[in-house]
Amino acid sequence: MTSRERVIRTLRFEGPDRIPTDIWFLPAVWDVHGQNLADLLARYPTDLGGSGYQDPFYDPRQYEVGEYDDVWGSHWVMLRKGMVGEVKRAPLAGYAALSDYQPPVHLLDVGFEKVEETLAAGHDKFVCGWGGNPFERMQFLRGPEALYMDLALLPDELFALRDMVFGFFEQLVERWTHYDIDAVMFLDDWGSQRGLLIRPETWREVFRPAYQRLIDRARGAGKLVLFHSDGHILDIYEDFIEMGVHAINSQLWCMDIEEIARRFAGRITFWGEISRQNTLPRGSAEDVRAAARKMRELFFVRGGGLIGQGEAGPDVPLGNIEALLSAWNEA
Repeated sequence: MTSRERVIRTLRFEGPDRIPTDIWFLPAVWDVHGQNLADLLARYPTDLGGSGYQDPFYDPRQYEVGEYDDVWGSHWVMLRKGMVGEVKRAPLAGYAALSDYQPPVHLLDVGFEKVEETLAAGHDKFVCGWGGNPFERMQFLRGPEALYMDLALLPDELFALRDMVFGFFEQLVERWTHYDIDAVMFLDDWGSQRGLLIRPETWREVFRPAYQRLIDRARGAGKLVLFHSDGHILDIYEDFIEMGVHAINSQLWCMDIEEIARRFAGRITFWGEISRQNTLPRGSAEDVRAAARKMRELFFVRGGGLIGQGEAGPDVPLGNIEALLSAWNEA
């Protein structure tokens, strides 16, 4: 069974030959582990692969100490090499600028040059296209404090900003529907350590309809849909299922995983993750393996429902990264 077949069968609850695996790294990890990390990845190949997309919104300066303006006009400050900084000057801090603001639509057709080449070369990996991070982009454009005040007051300008940003990413999703990829992935962090960042009712009023348009666009073209969100998002798992998301990448271990399994196992695939706050950086390799066994017991049901995944930061020992790559299918 190829990696692609394995992931698809998992997402469709059709009985893969084993639990598929995936791992994410912050760039700073390579500064710590270097060639040893490359050797590990060669020994333990994962099942999700790259599309060849050259992200035109990415700027390497975001991982260097210093400051820069991104292509949307947000001003970033970075204090640590290899780690993402913060927006300190937002182009739409005042809504008076909204009527004249233009998102970087000239970049929508940029970055796809190598996608066809990559896909045509042949591969056996499961490949995702990037569908965007609209909520994060709204924060970067408006400034987090101002946007959260908007979400309390719900002015008309908030909905205009939402429609502009989500409309931009809907156009990006449309581009992806013309390529032979397997899925479209969205990335927006919606949780704090203890709960959703905003009231679930507000999320459903303001954001669910907008996400639904993106999801429908992808699914209408026969693509699977994956969603990443950090934090405590228990209140909106049911929404993701109803909206047609096939897999959710979330910080399961900052919630009650037993409750999550009781309510949602077998209804959506849990795409990791083992705790990057505690187990991966502070636990032993056996702790990592124990967490993987627990997740397999809870979430790999009805012939699918679990992709073995975690995210390693620069504080994760190499032995724990090896355990993360190998533990999911151990007896």
